[in-house]
Amino acid sequence: MFLRCQTQWRTGAVGVMGLDYGVVLQLCDVYAVGDKRQLMDDLQVMEAKARELINQAAAESMKASSKPRRNG
Repeated sequence: MFLRCQTQWRTGAVGVMGLDYGVVLQLCDVYAVGDKRQLMDDLQVMEAKARELINQAAAESMKASSKPRRNG
């Protein structure tokens, strides 16, 4: 389900905030997920780590692009 929701991230000024749970729950219905509570518990663990890595990579990219470049 995490992979099925990979394009459903909520973003804001501070970066990636989390998955759109409304879409997650709709997909749970489409794929007839039996234990939605367990799925959400598991998904939130993956979401937290992914959010950390995505935002960390974005911060590093911003930092690298803001450094002055030397010519010559």
